[in-house]
Parts: sequence; structure tokens; C-alpha cells
Amino acid sequence: MKIGKKSYLLMVIAIFCGGIISSFVISQFYHGNDNNFKNEHIISIAAACTEIIYAIGAGEKLVGVDQSSLNYALAGEVAFQDAPGKLGDYPKDVPNKTNVGTTSALNLELVASLEPSLVFSWEWATTANTALENLGLEVIKINPQSIAGVLNLTKTIGGLLGKSTEAEGVCSEIENRIINLTSKLENITEAEKPLVYYELAALGKTIGPGTITNEMISAAGGVNLAENESLRYPTLTSEYIVAKNPDIIVVVSYGASIAEIKSRAGWGNISAVLNDRIYQIESGWATASPRLVLGLEQLSKWFYPALW
Repeated sequence: MKIGKKSYLLMVIAIFCGGIISSFVISQFYHGNDNNFKNEHIISIAAACTEIIYAIGAGEKLVGVDQSSLNYALAGEVAFQDAPGKLGDYPKDVPNKTNVGTTSALNLELVASLEPSLVFSWEWATTANTALENLGLEVIKINPQSIAGVLNLTKTIGGLLGKSTEAEGVCSEIENRIINLTSKLENITEAEKPLVYYELAALGKTIGPGTITNEMISAAGGVNLAENESLRYPTLTSEYIVAKNPDIIVVVSYGASIAEIKSRAGWGNISAVLNDRIYQIESGWATASPRLVLGLEQLSKWFYPALW
């Protein structure tokens, strides 16, 4: 059965509208009026927010970032090429920002000395968030779990930093690129969709339902091998993966090498190995930032090279 124009339209609607509720809590911090906030000194200990801040052209407002934000810059300019908005400035500018540590080892004295008006953090970093709030700082906690959630977060941060117009522009660019991508899949049948095993840092560690990467695989026209697992980040056995016989294997850049995957015992007869369809994806292309559109496009190119 072909995906068809109607299903293609529903897919696009699901991508763009699925994160409205997830952004509700953070949206309470502003009401769409840039004049409500004059935040000129901010800290981000959530790399997703750091990237969004740069994408909307507000990098100069950052006075401090965490180690993860700095680590993404190490991938170099090639990892940010063709990224939305002004993300191209990220790899050369972020290393100049003050490193305030990590969510698990935050330099609170340094944070306080920078006198930020806002700190962006992950919702799950409860210890760090409590410590920051005990310093009397305003902490914006984020946890987008869908493509739409990232778009809504981008607009919210734009409002908080007086960059609503720029944020709308970044979101429009992402949306248009996703529409272009999904339009290429109109004539793809369900039978043609490749079964994809996505590997994180260790053999069997993968992504399940309720994750951005699972949604990305689906939007790019693939079927996630672990899409029906009960956990968001399940661990599969080697035997199970071999039995499922994925058509494509995608491993994150900080994970195993392609050569290592090919040499695993019992993996020689997996379709992805036999057909040399094992790919390594930049970790920053499969996370909650505007660069996810680079990941989407790359996944689709791997799944359907003839359409690109």
C-alpha cells in the first residue's frame, strides 16, 4: 500500500502539531511579547537550548554554557553545515563562552558570578535545578520529546530572548525542509520501508517509542526495529537483532565503528551487513535541536538514495 497524499499530509500535521502540550509549562514564562523579557545575560546547561539560542541569532546573550554544549562544537563546522538559522556560528563561537561544568558537576560559584537573568536546563537535572533555584536564579526547564516539541521550544526561547521573528524564521525553514522530505515519500509503499536498527553507545542499546529519534526514523520513511518496545531506551539482545534482520543499521557517532559492527559474531548474514548499509550519524543530528532536520535529511538519503 502506498503512503499516498492523504497519509503524507497527516504525517506532516503530526510532526508539526505533536508537541504543543509538551511545551505548555515552559510557555507560561512568556505571553508572546518580546518586551516582557530583557534577558541579556543567560546561561545554558542544556545543549539543545544552546543550539537554539545560536540558531535564532542570540548567541551574544550567552555568558556561560555547559560541557555538553562545548562538546558538540568539537565536531567542527562540517557538523553544522546547512544547519537552520545562524547555527553556523556555533562551532567557532561556543568555545569562547565560560564553561560552568556539567549538570552533575556544576560550578555554582562561577554561575552566580556571571549574574544570569535566566538559566536554561534539562527538566531531569533535578539536583542542578534545585541548587540553581536556591541561588535565587530563574531556571527554565526543558524536555522536548518530539519534533513539534523542538519547534515549540524554539519559539518559546525566541520570545524569552526578544527574538520571536528570528525563531519563527528558523521554524519555517525546518518545516519547509520536512515538507520537502516527506513529499518525496508519497509513492513509497509500506513494503518498501526499510527496517532500521539504531544503535547508541553499546550493542543492543537503542531508541524506542516516545523518542525524537524514533519519530525521525518514521518521518524519514523507515521502520524502527524497536518501535513497539515498552521502554523509550530499551536494550535488545544480539540474537534478537540478528533474528529481526534489519535492512539498515545506523549507529551514533560516539558508538561502535562500522568495522566493529561488521565483525560481530553472527551478524555476517544480516541484510544491512551483506548489503553494506551500515551508517554512522553525527550525534548532534539526532537530538532535540534545530539540527535534527540535518539528521532527518541524512536518514532519508540513506533509506532512499534514488529519491535524492
